[in-house]
Amino acid sequence: MVDFIKLYPEVVNNWARAWSETERERPWAYKRVQDSMTISQMEGKLWLVSEMENLNLGCKRAALLGGWFAQFITPLLIDTLGFEFVGNYDIDKDAQLISYKFNRRYKTTEQYKAYSSNLLIKSFKKLKQGPYDCVINTSCEHMYPMRLFRKLNPDWNGFYILQSTNEKKYVDHINCVNSAEELAQQSEMKEVLYQGEKLLNNGMTRFMVIGT
Repeated sequence: MVDFIKLYPEVVNNWARAWSETERERPWAYKRVQDSMTISQMEGKLWLVSEMENLNLGCKRAALLGGWFAQFITPLLIDTLGFEFVGNYDIDKDAQLISYKFNRRYKTTEQYKAYSSNLLIKSFKKLKQGPYDCVINTSCEHMYPMRLFRKLNPDWNGFYILQSTNEKKYVDHINCVNSAEELAQQSEMKEVLYQGEKLLNNGMTRFMVIGT
């Protein structure tokens, strides 16, 4: 079980600078940075990486859909699971720039890159980026169903690692589900290798499915 991030000195330095630079340069985004650093955010990412490790998927290159600032998932994938590259696709330009501050260490070593793109309207081929062996979306409730990604990338056959929730009280939760089974059906998953749910520290239930 993975229950912590390997907190190297460079990671601590990157995070400290990300906080101070965001407050100074992009104060309108500072509250979003705070919201991204909660216990529940960490719980979800630790759970995801634990189950990926248990399944021994052998993945080395991840595409994050709606990865936000990616400050938890990136070190977990690279330093814990040994990923070679993480590409973060988020439509928010602030998220792209701030994520580089949090992940400066991995940007420097060319293990991390952030794109201001929406992969539910553009295919991998059109963007000419990749190749990836897994797609990770921990924010399915914030976007259209993942079946759209499949439609845009019919020839892509890697692993899907998806999380969502049934919590509908937030305006930007436009696509909630009531179970892991519903999440798998919504993404048209062909083979489910893992499905489960977890009650997080904030009282929200998250569902996760891993498969192809």
